[in-house]
Amino acid sequence: MKGLATLIKLHKRTLDELRRRMVNLENQKSELQRLSTALNEELRTEMALATKTAEMRNFFGDFAKRIKARQDKIASEIIALDKQMERLRIEISEAFTELKKFEIAQENAKLREKEAASRKETIEMDEIAAQQYSRKTEDQ
Repeated sequence: MKGLATLIKLHKRTLDELRRRMVNLENQKSELQRLSTALNEELRTEMALATKTAEMRNFFGDFAKRIKARQDKIASEIIALDKQMERLRIEISEAFTELKKFEIAQENAKLREKEAASRKETIEMDEIAAQQYSRKTEDQ
């Protein structure tokens, strides 16, 4: 039983670490999405400025290409993060399944111990009752 408790602690620790890694990846993805949105806003602002100012039109094409390249890079990073997150979800699911197996095994062991103690107590009580009955019959 003590071995099961140790295994459960170990698997809980592993599961917690995997979950922390998932949160980290989700935060990275969130930050990349925020950056992509900021780049879109910057592009819209510059586009509006370029339509108003003739001098800005000359530079807008190169600016738009740089923004598009950064957005493409961010999109590929998000795709890579999504793949990592999917692999991590599978790991978390497997770790959770393993943890549950050990927790169920521990519960079953506790239940068996309880049942054994109950059987032992019943046997002892039956024995006491039998002794009392035999004493009563001897006295009579």
